[in-house]
Amino acid sequence: MITPLKKHPGQHGGFIAIMLLVATTVVVWTARPTRETPPPPPRAAPLPGAVADVAQPRASLIEQPKTAPPIVDERGPVIAKGTTYFDESRTSHVGVPVNGWLKKTRASSLGRTVRAGEVLGTVYSAEVLFTTASVVSQVRDYRGQEALDADRWRLLRWGMSQPTLTRIEKTFKPQASLPLVARTGGTVVAEAGAPAQAVERFALELFTITDPAYVWVFVDVPDAVAARLTAGAPAKLAIEGVASPVTAKVAYVYRSSEAGMRKVRFELHQPRSIIPRDAAVTAEISLDATRPGR
Repeated sequence: MITPLKKHPGQHGGFIAIMLLVATTVVVWTARPTRETPPPPPRAAPLPGAVADVAQPRASLIEQPKTAPPIVDERGPVIAKGTTYFDESRTSHVGVPVNGWLKKTRASSLGRTVRAGEVLGTVYSAEVLFTTASVVSQVRDYRGQEALDADRWRLLRWGMSQPTLTRIEKTFKPQASLPLVARTGGTVVAEAGAPAQAVERFALELFTITDPAYVWVFVDVPDAVAARLTAGAPAKLAIEGVASPVTAKVAYVYRSSEAGMRKVRFELHQPRSIIPRDAAVTAEISLDATRPGR
C-alpha cells in the first residue's frame, strides 16, 4: 500500500496570499459609492433678437450686419421732395349735392375771376322739388316745428340761399331748381363736367375756386430731421415750372409720423407768378445746429 507524500505547510502560502489580496481589492472597489458625472448646466435660451451662443469664430459675430439710425448732417442743409397744393384756407369747392340735370351758367369758367355768391350753374332735381313742396305744405298747414326745420335745414345744406327759401315760403311756390353758387371769391383754377349733363350726388366736383397767389408746399423729411426743425427755418424751393428758386420759411412741422417720415408745410405768396397745383418741389432746408434730434 502506497502512502501519498505530504506537502510542506508553507508550499502554497504565497499563492493563497495573492488570492486573498485580489479578493479584498474587489470587495473594497465594489463597495465604493458610485459617482455620477454631473450633467452640464442648461444653456439659457437666447432672448428675442439676441445672438445665440454658437461655436463660431469671434470674427463672424463682428461681421453680422446691423441697422443704424439715419445720420443727420449737423451742418445741413437737408434735401426733401414734395408737391404744391392750393392754400386750403383760401379755397372753396363747388360740387353737386343732389341727383338731377346740370346746366352751367357758362360753357367754361376756367380761369375766370368770380365773386362770392355768384351763380355758376343750376341743378334741376326732383329731390329739391319734393323738399320745397314739403316746406310749403307745412307752412300752409303747420304740423310741427321739428319736421319743418328738418326740411329747411336740408335745403340750406344743399346750398339754397336763405332769401330763396324765404321767398318759397311766402309765395307758396315750390321749385325744382337749385342754384350752385361760389361760396368765396377768387379764380376758377379747376373745372369738370359738361355745360349740360345728368349728374349724381357728390359724384362730381364742378369748380375749384382759390387765390392762386397763395400756395402751400408739403415735403416729407425723416423723423430725426423733423425733430430739429421749427417754424421759421429758412429754405429754398425749386418748383417745377418756376424759373428761379423760391425763398421760403417752414410754416408748420406735423407731429404725426408715417414710416419714419413727417410732413413739413411751407406757405407761399407769389402775386407775380402763378404756381400750378401738383408741381414737383425740391426743398433745401437749413437745420438748426443747436437743436438736437429726438
